[in-house]
Amino acid sequence: MTDTPNLGLPYIDGSQAQKHVTHNEALRILDAAVQIGVLDLTLTAPPSSPADGERYVVASGATGDWAGKDDAIATWQDGAWAFLTPKAGWCIWSAADESLFVFDGSAWQGAGGTASLDNVAHLGVNTAASSPQPPQRQIQRRAVRRHRRRRRRHRRHATSGLEGGFGQHGVSIFLERLFGAG
Repeated sequence: MTDTPNLGLPYIDGSQAQKHVTHNEALRILDAAVQIGVLDLTLTAPPSSPADGERYVVASGATGDWAGKDDAIATWQDGAWAFLTPKAGWCIWSAADESLFVFDGSAWQGAGGTASLDNVAHLGVNTAASSPQPPQRQIQRRAVRRHRRRRRRHRRHATSGLEGGFGQHGVSIFLERLFGAG
């Protein structure tokens, strides 16, 4: 086996001279294949002056340097086009469409519309989704409990060590008037 099974990265043979050539080729493939964001999926001819690293999906019926490379990911690297043949499950982001696409083994398919959480029946954030307590109700209850704990803590600290002056009961009455009974 001379290449890795998924990305086709070349292996370095033990007796190979100029190992850096094979290593650099593997880095170029990784640079093109990882976190794929393409500029467009509809071009059938290469752009006239691409910038280094620009990526495109070759549309059906391509011409010029892209002829016969339908659905491949074309990357402009080192002054030439390099092509990656996608495998089923590969995902790309298209800047032109502002959308995510998935390769299904034969064509690039839109990964779905925009998600909306407007009328979601159940939602669990860092927990299992449940309906009995809406999240805002839980947050309100936590805020009330936190306020009550602070009030109790404040009363303990405000009344401790006060003998004479206001006296312990005088401070308690003052705090009750200030924060309400409870």
